[in-house]
Amino acid sequence: MNCKLYWGLAALLILIISATVFLVIRNQAEIRQLEREAAEAQKLLQQRNAPQVPQGEHPPHPHFHEDGSFHEGAPEDPIATDPQVQYTAPEGAVTKPDFPKVDPNEDPVKAAYKRLEYIKNNPYAWGGVHSERATELIAELMPARLAADHDEGDERSLLIYELCQQGDPRVAEALIAHMCDGGVGWVVMDDALAEIGPPAVPHILPYLERADTKGSDWIYINWEVFDSLTRIGKRYRDDLGGIVDHIIIPKFKEIAADENNERYGRSTVIRARKALAKFQ
Repeated sequence: MNCKLYWGLAALLILIISATVFLVIRNQAEIRQLEREAAEAQKLLQQRNAPQVPQGEHPPHPHFHEDGSFHEGAPEDPIATDPQVQYTAPEGAVTKPDFPKVDPNEDPVKAAYKRLEYIKNNPYAWGGVHSERATELIAELMPARLAADHDEGDERSLLIYELCQQGDPRVAEALIAHMCDGGVGWVVMDDALAEIGPPAVPHILPYLERADTKGSDWIYINWEVFDSLTRIGKRYRDDLGGIVDHIIIPKFKEIAADENNERYGRSTVIRARKALAKFQ
């Protein structure tokens, strides 16, 4: 009898210890998530309060001169485009949307992904120009990664800003990659994606659909993904067609419905709800 009692007490003690450890680990995870969200909110506030950069000027960015002196603000030599150079779409490129006919009996989601593929294969159908400088910049900047030190970050920032000025829809892939994986987020980058329009969507959507936890217990999606898809989706809803109704909005709804944060982080759920409200 005493033996059974001891075994019962031991089992109860093990259960209590296990439950305590579980709660401690979960609380620590929640604290880490809250810290990340607080840091992110601070970053968004700083970006919102930062002055927008006029076209044709460098963003206000600290830099070093050749003599080693450090200066706040933009370098003195703003990026200039050569008016003598004529930029055009590549020969043979589609310069006006001409979507294939859709079978009314086809699954709408499947049809939406076909439309997405058409847009990806015809990026110049919504305007834009082919820039060899854009080709060079993309090669220098990709793949996106966090800057190793200040000097590298300073140089990369200038390249990204120059990339935004190219008017080439191919730059969308590099811009969203640096927003989501490179730790860079400027208003001018958001505006560049919005101006590119539908050709940017095939490059943005993978960041909405990927399961990136960024080292936490939940999936985290950058606010730039929601912002750019919402801006482009509202402005070009007719051109995007089923992409908005059968891919973007359903994904927003899936994320927004995660009330208990079982899969998505709290900040991601809030972003999805705000983005979804803009389509209603």
